Amino acid sequence: MNAHASPVRPVEVHAWVDVACPWCWIAKRRFELAETEYGGEVALQYHSFELAPDLPVDYVSSEADFLQLLYAGTTREEAEQMMWVVRGTGSRLGLAYDFDSVQHTSTFLAHQLLHHAEANGRQLPMLDVLFSAFFERGRDLRRVDELVGLAGEVGLDGAGARAVLETGRYAEAVRADRALAADYGVAKIPTYAVEGQPPIHGAKRPAVLVEALRRSAEEPQAGR
Repeated sequence: MNAHASPVRPVEVHAWVDVACPWCWIAKRRFELAETEYGGEVALQYHSFELAPDLPVDYVSSEADFLQLLYAGTTREEAEQMMWVVRGTGSRLGLAYDFDSVQHTSTFLAHQLLHHAEANGRQLPMLDVLFSAFFERGRDLRRVDELVGLAGEVGLDGAGARAVLETGRYAEAVRADRALAADYGVAKIPTYAVEGQPPIHGAKRPAVLVEALRRSAEEPQAGR
């Protein structure tokens, strides 16, 4: 098969992200650029992977405080430097990080909403709205009312979203995604697993992702 030809069926891609992971938003945008350059069909599914699954449900902090919690021994200056790098990288992709307004909280409920959105064919726009809500708009993603409002931004029924969040319908699905990550050899995020290729860890540049997609399309896979 020619490297630029479309595969017989879409290339399957699994990705693990957290809406509170700044590099995950960058990785998503870079994958979109890679997908456009690749030009073939891609079947992409995002999976939940909380950066800090053990955060208390009532935890809230600044981004800098969270970085110091997540990376033991990180100084305030180092945390500020991390955010400076993200802001610069994101701005070149049209992403505006307002770390001064970020309320870092548990994202367990937000991931449940993502599963609800996936079940209703709205996973990708819901993911973008959640990234924007967290990093650009300083929204508190612990709160059901906030999440219901965000669900409405992508056309999801508010009552249905509230019912899902209040009953924990997708709580186990969030945990199952974490277990699935281990099956794919994924221990950190962002990670993109392109069918038949080694997992791509980190927010790699589009060229790396394009090459993985093309290799996958060229190589015979089970079922192709």
